[in-house]
Amino acid sequence: MNRSKLDNLHWLGLDEALNYGFSEAETLGKNFIGITLDNGDGLILYVNPYLNEIYRILLMSKSKYNLTSIGVFSNFSGDKYFIYDVKDTSELINIFGQNVKVIYVEVIKDVLEDFLYQAMDR
Repeated sequence: MNRSKLDNLHWLGLDEALNYGFSEAETLGKNFIGITLDNGDGLILYVNPYLNEIYRILLMSKSKYNLTSIGVFSNFSGDKYFIYDVKDTSELINIFGQNVKVIYVEVIKDVLEDFLYQAMDR
């Protein structure tokens, strides 16, 4: 899906996060962009930064949602995060609404990146 597929999410800071995330992913040759929301949950975008394409949207949260789970990630501190497959952005609007702020963006690498590749292959 083209990056414009997220245009119906009118979240504060999302456009800037996407611009920065795609730029950093291209520079580093990475395929995952992490976007932290003001409620503590995060989006993980599986992307091709050279084509401005989003192949998959994932939701990472400590909370349980009624979405398809692809796995549970535990960090070195022992915190567990549920990772869900988001089929359509309307699911995000139903969960979070439109009054959402992006507070952080980063390219995902290392242990979480490895976990995501393995979880998506199942």
